[in-house]
Amino acid sequence: MAPVRRQHSHQIRCLCVSKWKKHYSYSRISREVELARTRVRDIIAHFKSTGHCVISPRQGRPRLTTAREDRRILRATEQNRFISAAVLAAAVSKDTGCPITPQVVRNRLNESGLNGRSARKKPYLSKKHRQQRLAYAKRLAHFEEEDWETVIFTDEASVELHGTTGRVSVWRRTHEAFHEKCVVPTFKSSRKSLMVWSSISADGVDTMHFCEKNVDGEYYRGLLQKEIPITRQLLGLPTPTNFVQDNAPAHRAKATKTFVK
Repeated sequence: MAPVRRQHSHQIRCLCVSKWKKHYSYSRISREVELARTRVRDIIAHFKSTGHCVISPRQGRPRLTTAREDRRILRATEQNRFISAAVLAAAVSKDTGCPITPQVVRNRLNESGLNGRSARKKPYLSKKHRQQRLAYAKRLAHFEEEDWETVIFTDEASVELHGTTGRVSVWRRTHEAFHEKCVVPTFKSSRKSLMVWSSISADGVDTMHFCEKNVDGEYYRGLLQKEIPITRQLLGLPTPTNFVQDNAPAHRAKATKTFVK
């Protein structure tokens, strides 16, 4: 490994030149400024060739990729946010004939604001789902604070037992954590799981129920008949209460819709 070269300050360089102009020898200048004689010689040589003591900017190591290749790397990543740096580096190297490393790919993406992160997971939403959610939000846009105090939100959550987090890396910018291209959709799982039901209102989290079996329409109606009165009593919710649920199969059953009304 080559030794690290030390860069001397502008003041030291000017001092060496000043003493040289007074006809001091290299050896004398070396002793007085406490620099090696070869360093003093190089400083004076630089002054003779340039006429100043300013340290000229260095070119540095040549860039391995061209502007066109940089755009190709960025375009490929924008099309597939889950592509690995190694795969992209191999593809670019094959097309250009100039081998580049995965670190070069990471550097180019970092320069464009794309960083390797763990992808967030969220339930899959189709275009129809998003349209329905937007329509629902617009329908309730006029609600005031006192209106929300009469609303109770309910839902079930499946807790995976002995499952895996399944970490997935993605290239994204700081503000793109939940961008459609950067999230991993989650679906119903066939692994061993425990279903938990709970509700939330303006006053906080309400009761929690651990489901003893798969939640079908009949089980769900019995759950509501047992838990909702307790929740209303504990939190002092008014009657009638605005009951909100999602479109799970057990919630869409005709008997359930009639029961909720």
